[in-house]
Amino acid sequence: MTESNTSETPLGLLMRMEQVSRHLGYKLPEKIDIQPTWRGLVFTVDRWRLLMPLEMITDVVDCGPITPVPRTKPWLRGISNVRGTLYSVTDLAGFLGCESGTVESEGKLLVLRDSELRAAFLVKEVYGLKTFDVEQRIDNVTTVDATIRPYVSEGYEEDDQVLPVLDVDRLINTEQFLGIEWVKTG
Repeated sequence: MTESNTSETPLGLLMRMEQVSRHLGYKLPEKIDIQPTWRGLVFTVDRWRLLMPLEMITDVVDCGPITPVPRTKPWLRGISNVRGTLYSVTDLAGFLGCESGTVESEGKLLVLRDSELRAAFLVKEVYGLKTFDVEQRIDNVTTVDATIRPYVSEGYEEDDQVLPVLDVDRLINTEQFLGIEWVKTG
């Protein structure tokens, strides 16, 4: 150290260090525009590519063993143990009236975030998360099949096509979904 450095006060040294760091440091941008976004999970049910809001899902897992529940509708596959908790498993394709349901060994379970219901949807394939700018949102999705239209609340545009968003709250609160008991006629 030189003679001048040893006589410098601690405050003076700190002020000099601040000046050097400001001179050599990176400048931050004046203003950062953060665009609002929406995140969802892309998956397939039968022939449809759909989105589900990320906040509606707690887990995505490979479909494990499902224990059938007697006297229920065919689309209610049964119950499954996911990480120590039992969930009712709905074949989403079957619920929507598709002829070909999802094969358990090939499907994925979308575990829903609903503390009262404890349900999971069995779907054909999961593609992953997708983030959209809110400007890509389409409020009135008219290009979807009549089968799923009652359960679609909105959509997001991607590569000149619209990905419909499955309205999980609307679906799980329908009489059809809640009425799982199989009633024999005739």
